[in-house]
Amino acid sequence: MREDPGNPALWEARSSVFKAVECDRSGPEAARLACLTADARAGVRLLALRLFTDLASCTPDWPAAAGASLARLSDPEETVRRAAAWLLAEADRGRAVELLTGLVDGPVPLDPVARLALAEALLVRGAGRLEGFDGVVERLRTDSDPAVRLRVAPAPDSPAVLADLDAAGMRIGRAGGRLEWRIGTLWGLAARRSDAESACYARVAMLAARPTPVARQAAVDMAGVALRHWRTAPAALAPHLRPLLSDPEAGAGALAVLGASLEATRLCREELAAELTASVAPAEPGRESRGGSRRETAALALSRIGDVRALPELCRMVREGGRGRGVGEAVRGLAAVPGTDLAALVAAATELLDRCGEEGNVRALDVLAACGAASAPAVPQLVRLLGSVARADDGPDPRPRPGPRPVRLTQLVFLLGQIGPAAAPALPLLEALAAEGRGERAGLTTMALIRISGERRRAEEAFARLGDSPREVATAANLLEWLAGHGGLEPGHVAYLREKTADGPHAHPRLLAALWRHAGEEAEGDEADEAAGTLLDVLLSRSGSGELNLHACRILAGMGPAAARTVPALTAVTEGRVRVPEYTGDEDEDMREDERLLGAAREALRRIGETA
Repeated sequence: MREDPGNPALWEARSSVFKAVECDRSGPEAARLACLTADARAGVRLLALRLFTDLASCTPDWPAAAGASLARLSDPEETVRRAAAWLLAEADRGRAVELLTGLVDGPVPLDPVARLALAEALLVRGAGRLEGFDGVVERLRTDSDPAVRLRVAPAPDSPAVLADLDAAGMRIGRAGGRLEWRIGTLWGLAARRSDAESACYARVAMLAARPTPVARQAAVDMAGVALRHWRTAPAALAPHLRPLLSDPEAGAGALAVLGASLEATRLCREELAAELTASVAPAEPGRESRGGSRRETAALALSRIGDVRALPELCRMVREGGRGRGVGEAVRGLAAVPGTDLAALVAAATELLDRCGEEGNVRALDVLAACGAASAPAVPQLVRLLGSVARADDGPDPRPRPGPRPVRLTQLVFLLGQIGPAAAPALPLLEALAAEGRGERAGLTTMALIRISGERRRAEEAFARLGDSPREVATAANLLEWLAGHGGLEPGHVAYLREKTADGPHAHPRLLAALWRHAGEEAEGDEADEAAGTLLDVLLSRSGSGELNLHACRILAGMGPAAARTVPALTAVTEGRVRVPEYTGDEDEDMREDERLLGAAREALRRIGETA
């Protein structure tokens, strides 16, 4: 089995192994796993050791796992030796320290690869868990191996550390370890923990100017950590990373780091645009074309900031079904630019929809959803796919883990609703689904029918069916927002809003926003002020850490001068030094969401400052 995070069978097998071994750590399944660490196939040995390591991290001092690791510290494969070292550091930290410092001898002498991996694992997992470990760290600072000395160094702050970097920097974070962080990433994380922002920037500049490739790669890796944490990092570090784009060793990394940030991409947009037309070197057998990968990275980055020069390359990527959800975010960036012609993207996604199976369908739908109403040419294929998916079971996703995910009925229904009136051929199927109550989570089928048909009657009927369940708040908000934009709210709608927002601190912000918009258009000034005040109270009270989120900033921008008393909170957002975490599961996405938050807060301040 390939150790591929996108392979669903891998996750199923891991779960089975975990359950069996955790039930009895000295039982037959644990013994079988130990036997697999000696399998003739290096990939099997590596996977078995990593499974053992994951299990041992929950239960340290596991003699059987430690024994399996000791036997593999002399494995002929470097990756296996590294994995064995990490397992030993988890299963028997005391023995690992003794082997590393030479207090005891192992079955065979440790080679430099296994010894460095043992040091890396202990520095990550052992600190704070073993009495006297600080003394071990001090001993490692004068170790005979420059890679071990380098791994202990918290920063490139001396000629000795820089000499070790040039001599052994490429040995840090190699494949096989549980964490594969290069030394620049480790230095960046250390600077982040100590909040050494200025020192981090200075060290990136110093490393970027050094003549050795390993130093320049360390500069790129440090910069990546800095950009994800400090808001001034793009402006401070782009001048030092820009020259590295042409570096044969560090160039691809510099491009990835700059392209991951919206602000850094804007600062280097011409250099990134040049990548779109750069010649692509022939790929080595069995490896991806390096130039092609750089071109894709540049296209995604430029698309996210709405640069239409990336459109042809992005269309090619969509047509070939590459880069997963990153393409959807890139398409949303282009779609946000008024006047962008999305026809080529829709055609590429439609072609992918026709040609590919389940995984390709999901990616094509992500692109079409980002294109919104412009996806009308894909309606015939979407209707056929809706019929096919509707015939399948619409139960819970049987494969929630990473890997190809099936097309969901709700995904199709939402997309058709976004397309609007041009999706009229889907109405019979959607009506049948609504009659069966399918796709009604958050009222998706109902809203799709309303948006496609444009019939106010449907919206009124759906509004009349609303119950008191908290789960229906989103449906109510969608209905009332649509009604407000298609003929306005009637007295019954306004009464509903007032009832549901009477308990201001616990009211839903979308309902409060709808009431404020209605009050601002229809009611006297005092009522509008009262509605605005309640909405602002709720938004500020829900900011938690004292910072407003992206949705709140956009509401405040729409309120304009009426939101004047939120200026201090908005100013606090814009003056924050570090990024606000969004917990998307991807650090680069978190960074971009914070950049969008910063932009939304600044726009809200601008709109509030305008005269009414």
